[in-house]
Amino acid sequence: MKTLVLNSAMLLICTAFLFSCKKDKNDGPTVRIVKEWTLPLSTKNENPAPAGRNETGTFVLRIMSDNSVQYNITVTGLAAGDALTAAHIHTGNPIVNGGVILNFTPTFTGGTASGSVANVRPTLLDSMNNGTAELYVNVHSTQVTSGLVRAQLNSTVQWAQDVALSGANEVPAVATTATGSARFRLTTDGKLYYVVNVTGLTAGDGDLTAAHIHNGAAGTNGTVLVGLISTVADFGVNKQLQLTDVQKTAIEGTGALYVNAHSTLFPAGIVRGQIR
Repeated sequence: MKTLVLNSAMLLICTAFLFSCKKDKNDGPTVRIVKEWTLPLSTKNENPAPAGRNETGTFVLRIMSDNSVQYNITVTGLAAGDALTAAHIHTGNPIVNGGVILNFTPTFTGGTASGSVANVRPTLLDSMNNGTAELYVNVHSTQVTSGLVRAQLNSTVQWAQDVALSGANEVPAVATTATGSARFRLTTDGKLYYVVNVTGLTAGDGDLTAAHIHNGAAGTNGTVLVGLISTVADFGVNKQLQLTDVQKTAIEGTGALYVNAHSTLFPAGIVRGQIR
């Protein structure tokens, strides 16, 4: 009897041991989330912002411990007749359009898509993970092939505006063929990214000298709030500066502001556009 009990016990132990070994052999390492982002997508973050479009959305990214990148994309308010086509990670700060460094190749159902990219190169994962690299995600569509909505990975754009510049907006108005544009992206940490372009200048306009953001409503001239450019070489160049708390509060606020460019023959301003 004792022999039977002993044999039964040994059988149970061996069975448990074999089951345990089999389980250990089949179970791989647990895949965990290394870093996760929930990024707010907006048409206003594209360069330039697509005219007449107001789509928003969310782009969730996860770096996984197996060197894969998972994603969940949601775009809301998609215009009738448009369809989402692609999504990528690009290089570039908020005012720059850069090259693709990771293609998600999503399959969209309406405004949503999800999936995973395997075997992402470690150097890219390091750039994504370090929190300082200038990278952004965006989603493209059939109607806006250059990019419909966008978000930065490691900073958040809280204010974005593209402003058209014209001599007719100056006070008094300036008769010039010159026109221009100013593009602004302000992040939550107080960095203002911008570029000011002026074209169509003639000999009668003189040379460009400076550009500023001023306080003031349409039809009035006001004081300088932010100096943007102080030399002709900086026109058409992507720039950035750290705003003071006073400057950041003013730009985030509701007070009237305008941007203008100055020239040697029109030192008070040659082209201007109202920010608000």
